[in-house]
Amino acid sequence: MGKKSENNRTESVRVTSIAWKINLQNIWLRVTSYLWIDFFVCLVLTVVFIYGMDVQLAGAFSMNYDRSVLWGETLKDAVYKVETNKGNLSYTVAVGQWLYWLRWAGICIVVVQLIQVIDETVHGTAQVRKHLKPLNEIAAQAQALSAQAFDETKYHSLEDAISNFRVETIDAGIHMHDKDLLGIETALNDLLERIRASYKQQTQFVSDASHELRTPIAVIQGYVNMLDRWGKEDEAILTESIEAIKNEANHMQKLVEQLLFLARGDANRQSLDKKRLCLNDIMKEVWEESLMIDEKHHYKYEETGCAYVFGDCDMLKQSARILIDNAAKYTEEGEEILIRAGEWKDGSPFYGIQDNGIGMASQEVAHVFDRFYRADAVRNSKTGGTGLGLSIAKWIIDRHQAYCDIVSREGLGTRFSVIFPKLPRDNDNTQENI
Repeated sequence: MGKKSENNRTESVRVTSIAWKINLQNIWLRVTSYLWIDFFVCLVLTVVFIYGMDVQLAGAFSMNYDRSVLWGETLKDAVYKVETNKGNLSYTVAVGQWLYWLRWAGICIVVVQLIQVIDETVHGTAQVRKHLKPLNEIAAQAQALSAQAFDETKYHSLEDAISNFRVETIDAGIHMHDKDLLGIETALNDLLERIRASYKQQTQFVSDASHELRTPIAVIQGYVNMLDRWGKEDEAILTESIEAIKNEANHMQKLVEQLLFLARGDANRQSLDKKRLCLNDIMKEVWEESLMIDEKHHYKYEETGCAYVFGDCDMLKQSARILIDNAAKYTEEGEEILIRAGEWKDGSPFYGIQDNGIGMASQEVAHVFDRFYRADAVRNSKTGGTGLGLSIAKWIIDRHQAYCDIVSREGLGTRFSVIFPKLPRDNDNTQENI
């Protein structure tokens, strides 16, 4: 403790010495600036006085005039005299009263300046110390850190904990119980948590994909066995088997294509050709296509203003088709499906798909974009979906910096509204390849 107190006193003396030197420089700068200001003011007043007196008395200023000040018994008796034309003309004016007041004004100014210099001399060092305190504390902390003994055992323990870590214990994380390594420990555990979540997501995705592929493969295998037993001679079984195998093969092809699309998207290998597009034109084309493809539902198109977006035309069409196809699956024949495009409530461009289908419960809406997710009401229905369409639509929406607003009520229907960021007006010819 004694040595520490002595070091603190030594450090305090050193800081005070530095502060005094800095303050001394400040005082010298202040005194020098005051002297120059006073000299400049006096010079200006003198020039203005001489020029003004010449113009007032002689009518013009000239360097050839003889000028002098005649001092009386007191300062108030002083007279300013100007002689022109080698003494032929002489003018005088009493200036004592002005010089008297100028003297007292100068004295007041000098007194104020002296007070400021004295105040800075007395209190300036303390002010400098106050301003230097944060720097001094930083220096003291740096010195204290450099003086600390380096404990290699802590870092060896951390190294051993990382080396002995096992994947099967990822949920447990790394715990050193050392406050000095708490920051590193927290960062490592956060990283492990993200790895665990990603690992679980990938595992679940592979498991779901395997399950989805297992069903069509089993169906195809069953029909192949039936053909092998009876289909060679029974034309009805042959026709049924070929039709079923074709349907399941198409379903598998669609599923594999969607899996590849999402895999490329997750790996950032799915390219987008973005440019300025009229969202109204895109949705009108999708509406016309829907009228030709699906005659079982009534499709209606509405516009709420003209909207432009910065995006990939084909991808935007694909996302809209997925949402329309989803609406058609869960809407009875003859019901209306509304397609909208234009400006959202805040003026942002958007498109919307609204149906009169079975709707969803509130807890199901939160998972509607999850891969292979099925709502309970349609889990066993024959909709022909793969469970990946809405996930692909969500990926496309996200890559356009847009978001989806979903309103759904069981028995009433569902409304998907995709809202895009506003497009700057000076972005007319902008193009980007992502």
